[in-house]
Amino acid sequence: MNPFWLLAILIICINGRSTEGASRPAVVNVGAMFAVSTINGGVSKIAIKAAEEDVNSDPTILSGTKLSVSIHDSNYSGFLSIMGALKYMESDTVAIIGPQTSVMAHIISHLANELHVPLLSFTALDPTLSSLQYPYFLQTAPNDQFQMSAIGDVVSYFGWNEVVAVFTDDDQSRNGVTALGDRLAEKMHKISYKAVLPPDPTATRDQVKNELVKIQIMESRVIVLHTFSKTGLLVFDVAKELGMMESGYVWIASSWLSTVLDSKRLSEETKDSIQGALTFVHTHRIQKGKGISFQGGTS
Repeated sequence: MNPFWLLAILIICINGRSTEGASRPAVVNVGAMFAVSTINGGVSKIAIKAAEEDVNSDPTILSGTKLSVSIHDSNYSGFLSIMGALKYMESDTVAIIGPQTSVMAHIISHLANELHVPLLSFTALDPTLSSLQYPYFLQTAPNDQFQMSAIGDVVSYFGWNEVVAVFTDDDQSRNGVTALGDRLAEKMHKISYKAVLPPDPTATRDQVKNELVKIQIMESRVIVLHTFSKTGLLVFDVAKELGMMESGYVWIASSWLSTVLDSKRLSEETKDSIQGALTFVHTHRIQKGKGISFQGGTS
């Protein structure tokens, strides 16, 4: 997560609040909720705290107002996510960073609509999270429509007529694969088979193996893997065991894999299992001379 997003929305929230009262508040509270034990959650915690320190180190940013960020660990639990959101919304929290998943984003956005509390998420990238339906929900990263279009373009460029989609049974993955199917149809290609796995991180090795064995006997050897890190790495490990990472197969992983590569040190065994896979990463275009400066460096 780029701390700029947190900084920008806080300035908007503070300025909006200051116009409603005669004086600027001494402290502004922002909530954050995600599973800290996940790759995205761990990285986000570091980035958010760095942004908080940057804002508070320069009194000119918020005109003397102190930023206070509270982090709620949802620990993969939908119940804890909802409770965390309610805790923030019933207090004087001006904005919430999260939720982490698209499933919870759909649910909590209804509460945000009623209570007028902005939600900002950089991981809930379901293309169906419409700003018209959820005006208080902001996706601070490109939704899956963009990367699925890119994957479709790669498939078309190499002339692969059919692909197999492997994905987890959740809103974001399902709707992402639907977007991929639409893009492929525009290019006169198609998804020949959809292998659905249990929601991350509940898929077992046997469940993954059963689906990959089915794919082995199919004609298509181009496989698009759209899931999250724990399930994704498990799929590659099982595929390696079954000989499906050898020549003749094409594996395209969505941006979950680039997140893993950027965020953690991989074992040699894991590196070997993903060798040869293609993945995608979104890059921000910043005009020369327009970089954003922070104490930790320049982005």
